[in-house]
Amino acid sequence: MKKHLAVHEALSAHLSLAGKTVIDVGCGNGDSVRWLAAQGARATGLDRPEMLARARAASPAAGETYVSGVAQSLPFADACADLILYQASFHHVPPGEMERALGECRRVLKEGGRAVFVEPVYRAGAYTELTRLVEDESEVQKKAYEAIISQTAMGLVMAAEEIFFLERSFADYERLVDFFVADASRRPGIVASARKITEEFSAAAGLSFDRFRYRSVCRMNILRKESSV
Repeated sequence: MKKHLAVHEALSAHLSLAGKTVIDVGCGNGDSVRWLAAQGARATGLDRPEMLARARAASPAAGETYVSGVAQSLPFADACADLILYQASFHHVPPGEMERALGECRRVLKEGGRAVFVEPVYRAGAYTELTRLVEDESEVQKKAYEAIISQTAMGLVMAAEEIFFLERSFADYERLVDFFVADASRRPGIVASARKITEEFSAAAGLSFDRFRYRSVCRMNILRKESSV
């Protein structure tokens, strides 16, 4: 399994972005939208209004825009995008609406365009030991993967699949909890449980707490829209 320093590094290894029209579905704080724009893409971030407020508050990069919406009803014209990115966001689509969301993806992509899905993968002893303390998403992540690979019979051809890992520290996890756990009263308990788990893992690895790093395992699927001709 290959290590990447960031998801952006994995994307760069497979995709050409300069001059492309790219939509980041579930863009969160806008980090990837800003990175895409910095690579020369015409980048648009899509998310809920409360998330977009955080994205817009950050320093902009040339060419980025933000639009409110959801994956199940993309507010874009037919065949307008070269690339649609779902970075750790597709599993947040309700399972009963995943097929509709994928239909929207096919509609908005140009012929030959790519849909890129980067999803977390549960591994014992990996970063998911901590993220599941916020919410155990292992089952819905399986449903998301099943929906994604089903598209090979629906006009989207699997162009690439890669499983890789990033390294995450305990400080990274604290930032994740601050960002995603809206109920501030829950945060101390979650962080305390995560600290105890990390102390056990770091001791078993013979590392200090501050030096210990989790593997955050990800699966990237790149699907290409076939020509209708």
